[in-house]
Amino acid sequence: MTIATDQALYRARTFYRKEGAGKGYRYSLEILDERTQQVMATCDLVGRASFAVLALVDEQQQVWRMGPNRKIMPSRWIVTDPQQRVVMQFEQSILGKLSNPLHKVAFSLLDGEGKVIYCLLDPRTSIADRLLGIGPDDWLISAGDRLAARLMRLPRQPKAPGLLGALKALLRSTDPAILSMGPQHAFPAPVALGLLMLFQELTDASAGA
Repeated sequence: MTIATDQALYRARTFYRKEGAGKGYRYSLEILDERTQQVMATCDLVGRASFAVLALVDEQQQVWRMGPNRKIMPSRWIVTDPQQRVVMQFEQSILGKLSNPLHKVAFSLLDGEGKVIYCLLDPRTSIADRLLGIGPDDWLISAGDRLAARLMRLPRQPKAPGLLGALKALLRSTDPAILSMGPQHAFPAPVALGLLMLFQELTDASAGA
């Protein structure tokens, strides 16, 4: 799809730390403002994103956190800012999927008070594709009846050098991204990074590759 020059765009890139990663380390992810190429947030993934409490470090080196609502079969993930205020909650639409396999809402995005402010929608219209779990690469984030952003994939930009990085790059030719419909980002960078990490794990069988 065509991206307008005035649209805000986040790109997420995977990289691997050589030192200080710790036991259980899988990979790191950073999110960049595509226009300025500034790294806006980073996270080291230890374990699985859907079960871990993630430290999301913003461009000022302040720590945001995202964690599940419970240890077993979590259904909601809560993002807090450096002052430990709840700024966003990602709620998986489990009940909708159980009652209707073609349920279009993958996540509801709630504010700190529990009010739904965005919905992450599966745009597929083919029943066969949705039942088989094929695609899509482009998901919609709506605010009521208004399109606020898209989850999409962009042609890969190489990150860290080295044999491991090169091998991993061969397995993925694209980077996950969030394209906002206007000139301002729809989400703070740590929130966007948390959403991409969680969404990638829960929807992509090759997540972390």
